[in-house]
Amino acid sequence: MAYAGTPVEQARCLLRFVQPGGSLAVATRLPGPLERMIGKPVDLGQAAFAAYLKGIGVAAADIGGPLDQPLARTEGGHPAAYFVIHDTSTPNYGTAPIPAEIDSPTWAFADLRSWHGPNAVAHMFIARDGHSLTGHDYAEPWRATKAESCVLQSAGRGLFLHHELVEPRRSDPLKPPGNDALAPAPPLQAITDAQLDRLALAYVAASLRGGHWLIPAFHATIDEGLADAHDDPQGFRLADWARSIARVRAAARGRRRT
Repeated sequence: MAYAGTPVEQARCLLRFVQPGGSLAVATRLPGPLERMIGKPVDLGQAAFAAYLKGIGVAAADIGGPLDQPLARTEGGHPAAYFVIHDTSTPNYGTAPIPAEIDSPTWAFADLRSWHGPNAVAHMFIARDGHSLTGHDYAEPWRATKAESCVLQSAGRGLFLHHELVEPRRSDPLKPPGNDALAPAPPLQAITDAQLDRLALAYVAASLRGGHWLIPAFHATIDEGLADAHDDPQGFRLADWARSIARVRAAARGRRRT
C-alpha cells in the first residue's frame, strides 16, 4: 500500500513533469517547500487554519469537507496517503482554437455543478477562476485511476485523494482525429494561478486531516506503464504551486510570505 522510498523520494517520482503525449520527465529534486514538508507532521493547528479560511471566505465544505474529520482508509486500514492531481481534459475543442473566454466565470464550463452527484469522478473539482466543489468528502474512499481499478482493485480504495483541475484541450493536427493532445498555450495558462491557489488550500486541508504532509502525485505517473494511460495534468507549474502552499502555511500560522 505504498511506493518504494521515503515520502519525499516517492513524491520526486510521482511529480515528474507530464509532457505532451503523456511521456514523463526524469525525476528531480522538488521545489524547496515540498522537499522540506512532505511526510513530516503538519505544524499547523486546526483552529488556526479554520480561522484563516474564514478570513479569506472559503468554506471547508468546498475543499474536501470538515477539518475535524479523518481521511479515507482502505479496507485494510491504511489511511489516504497520496494527493493526486488530474486535469479534466474537457471540453475538447477539436480543430478549433481554445477561446480566451475559458478564464471567465461566464464560460459554460465554469459551472462545476455538472461534475456533482453520487458518482462524481473525483473528491474535488477546481474551476479556472479558482472556486471549487467537493465531489466526495475526503473521508470517502474513491477510485479515479487505472492503477486503482485494474492493479490494486478493492484493496487500494481509499489510499488516494483525487483533484480535477478544469482544463480544456484541442486536437493535435498531426495525430488521429478526435485526440485531445493540446492543452491551452500562451497567452492562456494551461492551469491558472487561481487553480493552483485553491489546490494549495486543498492540500493543506487534506494534510491537516491526515496529520502529516501528504505525498502529491500526478495522474499520469500513477498510471505509468498501463494500457491507455492518461496524460494529465498538462502544464502543471509545480514551483508556483509549492510557493502557494508555503504562503498559505505561513499566513495561517500568522507569518506573511511573498
